[in-house]
Amino acid sequence: MRITEQAKRQTRSSILEKAAELFLAKGFEETTTRDIAKATGLAAGTLFNYFRSKETLAMSMVAEALSRGRKDHRRRRTGDEELAEDLFLFIASGLRQLKPMRSILGPVLERSLSPFPRRSVCPEGEAARQAHLTAVRGILREHGFAAAPEHVAMTLYWSLYLGVLACWTNDASPRQEETRALIDYSLHWFVQVISGTGTDAGGKHVR
Repeated sequence: MRITEQAKRQTRSSILEKAAELFLAKGFEETTTRDIAKATGLAAGTLFNYFRSKETLAMSMVAEALSRGRKDHRRRRTGDEELAEDLFLFIASGLRQLKPMRSILGPVLERSLSPFPRRSVCPEGEAARQAHLTAVRGILREHGFAAAPEHVAMTLYWSLYLGVLACWTNDASPRQEETRALIDYSLHWFVQVISGTGTDAGGKHVR
């Protein structure tokens, strides 16, 4: 029997829903693909027709949350924000969407978004990274910032962003005030560097 595209989308959505429930109840490490398949009413092998591993499944959840965050950012911005304020709103919008899964994000992001060379790259993680950086490039262009070489600006930004995510997933302060302070300080420093207004904009080090 041929499975319709609508049925495939419903099954994919059901897998993501049940996986989120299990990750939050048991933890990411303790949840198996067999658990997820059983909760969804699928054969274990069928699950892999939709997601090739538990990591890609979890990273798909992260990617969808970040996509909603980008839409939320565009909806909430007024157009009067300075660059650091706009980037703060962008990052905060993404974190707001990721919040329901904050407790399980550490191992997911470590495996899928690590900046270090890996034996295999998670396609969903790489797609999420590229979509995020494309949005950041757009924000920089809208604010007229093109002083720093793009690869330098993007590498600096991505390093800061991964640091923010690492801090946020471990931030025990009541409203994650420590993370908010880190984002604020980091983004003001980042804008100073790429605009050449800091004490050392890095330009003399660039060949």
